[in-house]
Amino acid sequence: MLGPLEMTAGGRPLELAGARTRAVLAVLLVHANQVVSSDRLIEELWPGHPVGKAADSLQVRLSELRKALRPAGEAGRLATRPPGYVLRVTPGELDALRFEKLAAAGNVALAAGDAVTAASRLDEALGLWRGPALAGMESVPSVRAEAGRLEEERLAALESRAEALLACGRHRNLIAELDALTAAHPLRERFWSQRMLALYRAGRQGDALRAYRELRDILVAELAIEPGPELRELHARILRQDPALDEPAGVSPEGPAGLRPAGGSDAVPQTRYAQTADGIHIAYQVIGEGERDIVFVPGLMSHLELLWEDRQTSDFFRRLARLGRLIMFDKRDTGLSDRAPGDMSLEERIEDLRAVMEAAGSSRAVLFGYSEGAPMSLVFAATNPGRVSALILGSASARWFPAPGYPCGQGTEEMFAALGDIAAHRWGQGASIEWYMPSRAGSARARELFGRFERMAINPSAFLRMMRMIRDIDVRAVLPAIHVPTLVIQRVDDRIRPPCHGRYLASHIAGARYFEQPGDHSLRFAASGNIEELCAELTGFLAEASHRCEPDRVLATILRAKVRGDPGDLIRRHRGRLIRTSADGILATFDAPGQAIRCAAAVRDGAAAAGIGIRAGIHTGEVDLVGEDIAGASVRIADRVAALAQPAEILVSRTVKDLVTGSGITFAERGSYALNGPPEQWPLFAVTGLGSPGGAVLQVGPDLGDAAVQVIQ
Repeated sequence: MLGPLEMTAGGRPLELAGARTRAVLAVLLVHANQVVSSDRLIEELWPGHPVGKAADSLQVRLSELRKALRPAGEAGRLATRPPGYVLRVTPGELDALRFEKLAAAGNVALAAGDAVTAASRLDEALGLWRGPALAGMESVPSVRAEAGRLEEERLAALESRAEALLACGRHRNLIAELDALTAAHPLRERFWSQRMLALYRAGRQGDALRAYRELRDILVAELAIEPGPELRELHARILRQDPALDEPAGVSPEGPAGLRPAGGSDAVPQTRYAQTADGIHIAYQVIGEGERDIVFVPGLMSHLELLWEDRQTSDFFRRLARLGRLIMFDKRDTGLSDRAPGDMSLEERIEDLRAVMEAAGSSRAVLFGYSEGAPMSLVFAATNPGRVSALILGSASARWFPAPGYPCGQGTEEMFAALGDIAAHRWGQGASIEWYMPSRAGSARARELFGRFERMAINPSAFLRMMRMIRDIDVRAVLPAIHVPTLVIQRVDDRIRPPCHGRYLASHIAGARYFEQPGDHSLRFAASGNIEELCAELTGFLAEASHRCEPDRVLATILRAKVRGDPGDLIRRHRGRLIRTSADGILATFDAPGQAIRCAAAVRDGAAAAGIGIRAGIHTGEVDLVGEDIAGASVRIADRVAALAQPAEILVSRTVKDLVTGSGITFAERGSYALNGPPEQWPLFAVTGLGSPGGAVLQVGPDLGDAAVQVIQ
């Protein structure tokens, strides 16, 4: 009942024929072990139908239900008892009853002061949920009422679990979850108070006070009321930094003994926060020491503090920390970091990496890009070669789907569809283990732990949004610009990114070292492959990669435009560098293509105000560093793109378009041209809209006539 209605026997689902049969079963389960009259069944399921026909239909549905039960030898459970029918179940057989029993045990333990047991029982209770209770049965009155009651019980259990984890000192684990819960249930004040307390205990007093203001605005706007007295009191205590709000006495930041990591006496690194330029707080940890920094860039799912609870996972990271100072972080939308306000482009998410390196005092590091963290690492290494000493790519790819010249990704559509279905309907049950770690999928305990990891690492909506965002990422054009020592790690049995992806990367990055071994996608998780062999390979690679050389080539986004005056300040505000000005216009470079596009739009708008329609061309490619100047084929391509642009038009190459996927910037095709000599044809695109933080589109381009910028909702 705790999700779409299912009936199983011996772990196998029993087939139910048709929606009406399922509805009859749902009503009988809502009133399990009670007689439900024929009149009530007819009234709920066939309202307004002639009584005789409805009674005949009911008999057909009951017969179908008995037929479904018969193969399991359970047809006798459905019995005729005047004036209707009864379905017999025991408490251990019905997930709703098991949930209520476990939740009650958790609340009893919490009231007795045993927060560890309370958290465990409530976790187990909530783990039974597969989605909205009795999903798809909203048209049946008694079922709809029961679903509402069960949802209220689930929310109460979530509140009690949060209370237990706060008592255990696990406030950092809760922040992301409570962010999501307050967004989904903005009128439940208990979630808000727990969120405020968790933020305060994590050293984020300002964010705690901001949460209170957010709630107050909602209550005043929707109900014309103020927050309740308990919340107002908590707000006042946070303002005066009441010492009684600190962690309970005797609780360490790692939590009580029952929740400490399996690594035993090894301490869990302290979680700190770095703030990005766009105001997102990114959780990070630093462990180990040494002259070499190693930054681990995670994939779609991560949780800094949860990973230390598995012995083999924590052992992997501790061994990595013996090779240098290990810096780890949760990207925005994951783990302990802030939620993103919406879709984020690759260049925007690279800011997480930049902010963490700055906060940790790392000027140069080895980047270990795992899974979806690999494209971020590749672009950062190509655009900032002076800050990257070596590159490790694990379970990685340049793009997801097949394309001309890219033979990999034949099964990606199936994988995206399966993970999307899991996120939409079964998140938190560990179903994604079948893709990430199929070798462990048969273990009920492993599946249970992976389900907890799903719930803690990322919420379903964020996972679906990120899947949509990464779908079109393509960094193939970046690979020739990688000039740091590179190791590509590939697992033979990887269902997410099969070996074709890793082999492509290794063959298209100059001098890359390729290491392939049996195992699953999840490099860092317990028993997903030979960790001893992997660590030996990492040690050998880093020993050979220690030689440092200054880069003479770098990946850059080049802006070419004919402009009057000096736009240097405008370029610097968009984090660009003005290379030179001449009669032909300006030449500027940017680390991020989105910044180049927005700068070009600002330059174009300024010129439009003076009645001038400038042409701008933008291309991302490798350039030669010649003192303070740049040279090479990419500069010539940018010149050609600008020459092809129409007045007041910003024209970009395909590489630029691919790198701003997820930014909200929109384009129109402008045909293909020979930009670097025949026979190769380069598709070009005109910028038609700029993504804005509020979700609107800033429409730009010559089609708007005299209007330089127009906001379209």
